[in-house]
Amino acid sequence: MSDRSWRWSPFLRVHGLLIPLGLILLANVLRFSGWDDRLTALFFDPVAMTFPARDWPGLERWGHHWAKTAVVCVWVGLLGAAVLAPKLPRLAPHRKLLWLTVAAMGLGPILVTLIKDINTHDCPWNLKMFGGPDDYSAEWFVSRSRAGRCFPGGHAAGGFSVIALAFAAAALGWVGRARGLLLLAIGVGLAFSAVRVVQGAHFVSHNLWSAAIDWAVAAWILAPMMPADLTATLGRAQRTSGPHA
Repeated sequence: MSDRSWRWSPFLRVHGLLIPLGLILLANVLRFSGWDDRLTALFFDPVAMTFPARDWPGLERWGHHWAKTAVVCVWVGLLGAAVLAPKLPRLAPHRKLLWLTVAAMGLGPILVTLIKDINTHDCPWNLKMFGGPDDYSAEWFVSRSRAGRCFPGGHAAGGFSVIALAFAAAALGWVGRARGLLLLAIGVGLAFSAVRVVQGAHFVSHNLWSAAIDWAVAAWILAPMMPADLTATLGRAQRTSGPHA
């Protein structure tokens, strides 16, 4: 969009506000209703007082470390494309979009990491109810030495950051690809979240907050690049022809 009309666009209202706020609302419902604990308890062995999946080497290797590495590689590839764009005729017209996509994909997980350093929310496996040494705590703006370094979920933030690719495709007018990438981003984010939930590393609410942050950050960064007729479903609005003379 060439002017500031993007601030009132259906895309930004839905993807920059309504969806992130809905995810935050759902996270709070889970947290304060007790369903966060109940869902986590499904993967906890009360006899051994541990999360069995925490000790599954395949899940840790492939579901955690290699999955995270794959997303980082995609981001590095985007960064390389943005740097080389001026020298590549096919990419040169999209240089600005490439840099904004790099920022949109990277800033959400960075913000999540910064937030983790200023609150005392613990991982489930650290809490007494799940075999850990700590009582539940939810203090904010604490020193890094006191921080729980668990809220929001970092791994989920990496997975949901892929949503920036969907928004970049929408900015290019690639409707089908944008919707496909949006489904992919949701799937990757849910998979990354599930891995850490079954391991006892995060509550579901932690990961919903990560999704909300990634979704909002990507939408606000890329909103100025969206076509004026883009709809909230990443499609193009139908243009009605004027009356015939």
